[in-house]
Amino acid sequence: HEGRSGPRGAQLGSGWRVRPFGSISNGFATHSSDLDATCCRDPAAAAGARQPDSDSHTMLEDMVSALQEHPQFQIVEEVKAARIPILRMKFAPRAGLTLDVDLSFQNTEPLPNTQLLRAYSALCPRVRDLGILVKLWAKASGV
Repeated sequence: HEGRSGPRGAQLGSGWRVRPFGSISNGFATHSSDLDATCCRDPAAAAGARQPDSDSHTMLEDMVSALQEHPQFQIVEEVKAARIPILRMKFAPRAGLTLDVDLSFQNTEPLPNTQLLRAYSALCPRVRDLGILVKLWAKASGV
């Protein structure tokens, strides 16, 4: 999702993207899955940018300010002490529908893994089933 639309564009400027990762993106989601996403600089835009990159903590603060104006978002927690700060929120596009969202900033490390797992699932649907099975086992086991 491009940074120029919605609340992000006004605060972060052009060239920023919100990129999903994790189980919703790789196909291993269950009914209780949340949406993991990161707000990061588009590499093509960063190459020609005149503005300096913002640090993750500044981006979190800017996003909190922008999202407080939008009734569809409810900020649940700001995890600032982590190496990569996370904004935990609920997104309610309409009554009765809510999605938990964990938004990180400049956290591109999980993106290739998400793509790889999605590609494996496309090659063999049993990979998705196995991934979900392992995920459910880990959650039930407290791993």
